[in-house]
Amino acid sequence: MDIDQIRVKTNFDILNLAAAARRAELCAALAKASNMKVLGGLFTGMTLSGESTWHDGDLAPKILGCYEEELIPAFTRAMDRMPPVVVNIGCAEGYYAVGLARALPQARVFAHDTDANSRQYCQRAAAANGVGARVVVDGLCTSDKLRSHLSGQGRALLVVDCEGAEMTLLDPAPVPELCDCDIIVECHDFLNRDITETLIRRFSGTHQVEKISEGPRDPNRFPVLRHMSSLDRWLAVNEGRPETMYWLACWAN
Repeated sequence: MDIDQIRVKTNFDILNLAAAARRAELCAALAKASNMKVLGGLFTGMTLSGESTWHDGDLAPKILGCYEEELIPAFTRAMDRMPPVVVNIGCAEGYYAVGLARALPQARVFAHDTDANSRQYCQRAAAANGVGARVVVDGLCTSDKLRSHLSGQGRALLVVDCEGAEMTLLDPAPVPELCDCDIIVECHDFLNRDITETLIRRFSGTHQVEKISEGPRDPNRFPVLRHMSSLDRWLAVNEGRPETMYWLACWAN
């Protein structure tokens, strides 16, 4: 590695550290301004825990309601299909598990995460939003657990963000019930370049498969950000992704 490469890496690390520090300040300011409520989007009015084991938990975009907003049409369609069961694998602090429990009062929600703190935060968020009785929080989701959640439930909804483990878990061979479920999954291709195409092949015979690309953000549309500098506005809507991300929305036939 030559001196220019070392300098670029060092500058990049400094940039990331500075951005993370400033983002933490912005998250704190938005949390105070919003009283920890989601201000827009799918889950408007939901109370957030404000706790996360994943850096700042993308708290600012979640408060603004623009977190993963390219998925809003997919989640709207999924909710319109009235799933009796939602399984959220990689629930973190409960943004989707709790948000979907609020939006789908008929649904039972199973939320899984391998991190003990995340499970605790998810349980707190469920209680704070009055859905604790319908959100079951558990650790590692195995194929056997997934089959148990899905068996006899008809068209359930799976929401999956499990850092590359989707390649193993979303396999109809050991879990044939997946063929009858709607699935929204984040594909971590930066960890394994085969993930997206493998999942498309697995489900193209039983599902309508839609590939969704990470989209742009317009920080200027949020009134609560208008007093901020351009850099702060961009940091507030940034989700810190390592590259352009893709999701699959798979609709059971």
